[in-house]
Amino acid sequence: MRLAVLGAGGVGGYFGARLAAAGTEVSFVARGAHAAAMRSGGLRIESPKGDLHLPKVAVVERVQDLPDSDVVLNCVKLWDLEESGRLLAAGATRGALVVPIQNGVESSEILRRHLPAERVAAGIAYISAEIAAPGLIRHVGPFARLNFGALLPAQRPVLEALVEACHRAKVEAGVSDDIRRDLWGKFIMLQALAGATASRRTTVGALRDSEEGRALLLGLVREAVALGRAEGVALPDDAETTAWATLARMPPAMRASMALDLERGNRLELSWLNGYVARRSAEHGLDAPLSSGVVAELGRHAEGARR
Repeated sequence: MRLAVLGAGGVGGYFGARLAAAGTEVSFVARGAHAAAMRSGGLRIESPKGDLHLPKVAVVERVQDLPDSDVVLNCVKLWDLEESGRLLAAGATRGALVVPIQNGVESSEILRRHLPAERVAAGIAYISAEIAAPGLIRHVGPFARLNFGALLPAQRPVLEALVEACHRAKVEAGVSDDIRRDLWGKFIMLQALAGATASRRTTVGALRDSEEGRALLLGLVREAVALGRAEGVALPDDAETTAWATLARMPPAMRASMALDLERGNRLELSWLNGYVARRSAEHGLDAPLSSGVVAELGRHAEGARR
């Protein structure tokens, strides 16, 4: 299998490196100092699941410079997704199945604006990882799993072959029978964690320890569950309980990547997380005051301090 990875950050860098080390032909798209470090010294992974050093990696800085591929793991940030779709539509990977791996629930829909429906599947990553330094990905925590979903029946054999490649790399992976439900399962928890830790500038442990913090987390969960059901997602009856159980198990020092981006002056995925809940709830006639409050609090920071 020939695999292209767009975005060699925490998600794309980690999983792409594991697959490359196991013999899959992997080409990365990376930029700037990270790309330069990958060219000169390869790609390093620090992980509880075992460290790894790939001394040589195939890396390009432009999507249009990718070689022919069977699958594209699209791991760019949500604000770059639209542009990546345009570039993929014109590039050498025109025949590849594109699997978006982002935090929101609308990635496949965004890519289908630029690519034929048969070329766009769906995916989820369960991992906490980031670029610790150029050429170095640091993975923390026990989770490192990929879940893929076919949006059309003809996509499933390709995704099953991708899962087989993951298993050869000792990466936990599977093909979901209801990827939309699974996307929302992660989204419900994540948007609560992101909105609460970013807007309150604190950790999940501090939020759990305060009455106001618990109310915020639970309220954000409830608003997202209500929206998911209004959008016709087959959420289980215990969706709220499951999301809260995940939040309750997190290490006290945990903060969402959106909270870290806020601290660093980077762009925020606000529009696709809490902004999505606020916007779509209004369209359905649902009240989402907590999500709207998070958007009001963080909106002035959404484009980042450096833009």
